[in-house]
Amino acid sequence: MAKPKIGILINKPLRDQILSNTDLDKLEAIYEVRLNPLERDMNESEAIDFLRGVDAAISSWGTVPLTWSIIDSAPELQIWAHAAGSVKNMVAEDAWDSGVVITSAAPAIADDVAELTMACITMGIRKFLPFMQNMALNQPVNRDYRTREVRSLFRATVGVIGASHVGRRVIKLLHHYDTRILLYDPLVTPSEAAEMGTELTDLNTISRESDAVTCHAPKIPETFHLINKSHFKAMKDDAVFVNTSRGDNIDEEALIKELEKGRLFAFLDVTSPEPSPADSPLRKLPNVALTPHIAGAKSYRTGAMAVEEICRYFAGEQAIHRVTKDMLPTIA
Repeated sequence: MAKPKIGILINKPLRDQILSNTDLDKLEAIYEVRLNPLERDMNESEAIDFLRGVDAAISSWGTVPLTWSIIDSAPELQIWAHAAGSVKNMVAEDAWDSGVVITSAAPAIADDVAELTMACITMGIRKFLPFMQNMALNQPVNRDYRTREVRSLFRATVGVIGASHVGRRVIKLLHHYDTRILLYDPLVTPSEAAEMGTELTDLNTISRESDAVTCHAPKIPETFHLINKSHFKAMKDDAVFVNTSRGDNIDEEALIKELEKGRLFAFLDVTSPEPSPADSPLRKLPNVALTPHIAGAKSYRTGAMAVEEICRYFAGEQAIHRVTKDMLPTIA
């Protein structure tokens, strides 16, 4: 019986970042593997020639999307594993009904984003920014003030907006600190929220009661400026706000107004637009940590997840991270 053929579209520089030798060896031990030999991404014509006769393909950032032209030229194609995040722009509209199984490594990226999110929440609760600035300016910090102002996550209240892949991982990590976790997600039922160890509530309650609020909603029309002026105004003094989702999910101007009052601390890995304008107050305010969309790191996790899906599929098992057309309206 012939080995299934796997076409890896990822250019060599990116492949070296996300597909480890261990995972590549795992594929090559079982399947016939074709590697993109180029230092760049293929165009569609090149991809069509490259994928002729393959049973599976692995794509990633920058590779061509799955189109009917590719499907027509590769009738044996059964599974398309995307070793990156969203597949919304990686599959042509009419290709969703082709029967090809589509998978995404977004859950692998979610682990990376959750790691940074927890770091931001922890540093915010501990008032890392102002204490760091005090030390840099050689300003003495009164012991009583330090004792009074430094908090920890133990029994703190954290509001999580969106039970996405990232949101669920953050919730899991927060349980290690015995936190009270408030959750807003209109697609989650009270019983599902309880199973996650959270209290399902509304955005107003999260804003009023949380010591830290972290946003993990997808960027869809319904979430544009989901967190707005009223929510930022309702947040406690010294509350921590973290956004590692998308800049359009918040009313940035409203957040800036509250930050300018010195009331809140913000950790923003995303803005609208990206990058933030050179004259944006977010670049200058002392109570803001602004990073250039680094939460979702390019790591071997994404390649490993794509390889696992390929192996699982050809072993006759269900793809765990399959994405279907009906999921598109509610995913990032």
